Amino acid sequence: MRAIRNVLFTSISVFMLNAAFAQMEELPKSDTAGVTGGAIIGAVNIDGKNYQQFALRTDIPIGKFGFGLDIQLLFDENGQIRKDEWDEWQDYIDKIYYIRYGKRDDPFYIRLGGLDYTYLGYANIVNGYSNMVQYPSRRRYGGEMSFWIPAERYKGMPIAGGEFFFNDMKEMFVESPRKPAMVLGTRLFYRPIRFLELGVSVAADLNEYNAFEDRDGDGVPNLIDLFPKDKLLATEMDKIAPDQWDHLLSDPFWGATREEAYQKLLALGLVPSDTTRMADLFNLNNQASKMYAYSFDIGIPIARKERFKFDIYSHITQLRGQDRTYGWGAALPGIRMIFGTSNVQNFLTFKAEYRRSSKEFLFGYFNNTYELERAQFIGRDSVVTKQHKLLSIQQELNGIYASLELNMFGYIVGYAGYQDLMGTDQMHVRSLHGEVRMGETLKKMLHFADLKGYYIQNNVQDFRQWKTPSTLMGFNIGYNYKGAVVGIDYRWTFQDINGDGTIKGSDETFKTISFRTAVTF
Repeated sequence: MRAIRNVLFTSISVFMLNAAFAQMEELPKSDTAGVTGGAIIGAVNIDGKNYQQFALRTDIPIGKFGFGLDIQLLFDENGQIRKDEWDEWQDYIDKIYYIRYGKRDDPFYIRLGGLDYTYLGYANIVNGYSNMVQYPSRRRYGGEMSFWIPAERYKGMPIAGGEFFFNDMKEMFVESPRKPAMVLGTRLFYRPIRFLELGVSVAADLNEYNAFEDRDGDGVPNLIDLFPKDKLLATEMDKIAPDQWDHLLSDPFWGATREEAYQKLLALGLVPSDTTRMADLFNLNNQASKMYAYSFDIGIPIARKERFKFDIYSHITQLRGQDRTYGWGAALPGIRMIFGTSNVQNFLTFKAEYRRSSKEFLFGYFNNTYELERAQFIGRDSVVTKQHKLLSIQQELNGIYASLELNMFGYIVGYAGYQDLMGTDQMHVRSLHGEVRMGETLKKMLHFADLKGYYIQNNVQDFRQWKTPSTLMGFNIGYNYKGAVVGIDYRWTFQDINGDGTIKGSDETFKTISFRTAVTF
């Protein structure tokens, strides 16, 4: 494993010299704009606590290359800098705003950093994966790469190519005995003839438990660790040594029995009401839960014009866990159409599939809310992974999936995606993704830097329960006035902490609010 990690670290270091990365709040940039940057002043809420934010961000394009920095200082109510941003080597990786080379449609493209929407092939395994859903409270440094080889006999169309992504390089360099891992995937394709494309995809989560952060390395996740910066303590009870505890309870001064002594000490406030110790809590060390997905796809490109593309395709996918094989799913068939104009590259993109699956299967397993669903606590002693949720699907399903993105000549851009798979006994597996944002043309006319609203909910029975662990919703507003940008980023996520099947109260609703003022130079 150490050798693999060293090779991976070396490879990533090489990639960083010619990579591409775009964060969620990128400054405008172009290959000819020269050095640009911005100072951001505002407020941000992280883990329920408010901080004043000062950030300096730069963008330095050099031909097809580009890199930038994101240096952020967070001050609490006492004017103290949040040290969690600066006390580990991984924190300094976060200061690299992006490193990039090329664009997504180029013969070679690579980027490192935040991934807003990542897809592999026909999105049957990796469907809009994002490692930014918990930003800025959780910063992941991922990457994606694609390449293709043109063929003269195919009139410049690719004869072969591939894609690759990973979610966070920092997960590979956790301290022992915690197991290093990543979410990663790849797809390779080959065209034996011009109008036939064959593809193979593999994706994996090598440890679902890496969804949890553990800053002090004691193995107890920050979410349930009352002392996340102290490796020796996780509960109030850990402050009392076992021999000291036995001595207190056996002292006849406090009571004739241990229970009587405990109740008397508790009434005096000398002992905690919760006697749970670190050893009783869920621990990440020496644990791993792995998940794999394999897929084969076949595509027939019917039309490949400058302003119109049309494909017919099919794919079949198998899910497998660490200790068992789960179900399969297939699209029979699927279609994809892309219309372009002279002003907007993709005016309309439409995709539709008829889907059929066995029990214990989900399409697009690594989706845009995956990092929220990957592993979740129910209480303080029970963990449910997304893999476990497959066991609740005990019926064969069939139905439709469709998505449409419409770019109205750079004024308004809208996206809608919908899935409804049906089984017996009125069972459904539904997903919904809606997004509306201003296009670049309208932004320039009205001086907006950003205006977007979105709502995402994946794999639910119905949409009446709109707050679920797989829900992500929010909006971004940014206004540009004479070089100054004032904006807000508001985002909601949810977690069923008590395991009752519903989201209730502020403890199960997580808000991320960021106000910003930026001046470009």
